[in-house]
Amino acid sequence: MIMKNGIIVFAAAVLLALAGSLYAGDTMGRTLDMTYPYDENTIYWPNATTFKQTREYWGINDKGYWYAANNYSAAEHGGTHVDAPIHFSRNGRTIDQIPLADWTGPAVKIDVTKKCEENRDYLLTTEDIKEWEKRCGRIPKRAWVIMYTGIGTKYYPDRKKVLGTDIMGMDAIPQLSFPGFSPEAAEFLVKERNISGIAIDTPSIDYGKSQDFRVHRIICGADKVALENIAGLDKLPEAGATLYVVPMLIRNGTGAPARVFAVLP
Repeated sequence: MIMKNGIIVFAAAVLLALAGSLYAGDTMGRTLDMTYPYDENTIYWPNATTFKQTREYWGINDKGYWYAANNYSAAEHGGTHVDAPIHFSRNGRTIDQIPLADWTGPAVKIDVTKKCEENRDYLLTTEDIKEWEKRCGRIPKRAWVIMYTGIGTKYYPDRKKVLGTDIMGMDAIPQLSFPGFSPEAAEFLVKERNISGIAIDTPSIDYGKSQDFRVHRIICGADKVALENIAGLDKLPEAGATLYVVPMLIRNGTGAPARVFAVLP
């Protein structure tokens, strides 16, 4: 802290302290990366445009120094990504209209991996949520409620094992099979709890066999956000962590790739 003209100048000290604490946390394993990288294996909806990266230039240029640059293209919804409310709600917010504060909150992990092993099309129930609250207390305000199915942890990026099929295009849609939230659980969370959003380790918050995407419609209709294909849930505690979601800032975006990490207790 430095005194100058009677004014306390401490911003630099605060920033240095913050940087030091984040660095220390990372080196001590207190920060958990929960993002799948984007490459040729990234999982997208079967009829979506997948990630493509091409090298524009890699090498020593005509001025004698190294230069590297790539081009890429992809659909908004694929890999570890977020859904903005506009995705399924006519008057919902777009990605660029959502403040950063809405992307951060307590992480609530509801582990239903055993139930999903018994039923690949399992739907998270309101009772599953209440069972978590019996163990951990009421869901905190502005929490991210995360359904841990085990599908991503065990199988990503194997398309067939994650999606239930490796067929591409519209013909794949009837064959999709993976767990998701039930509409009743989604209704409970947006009406009875003050959440920031929901998340899952599968490609969709609606289960694979859904034909009406009711969970998307409920979450987006409540102006909440969703996170799909989240990684590393086997390492996330069921309570006490803070989730940080940093989406690509796409103007008028219906969704966006996101870098996701958690700070562990």
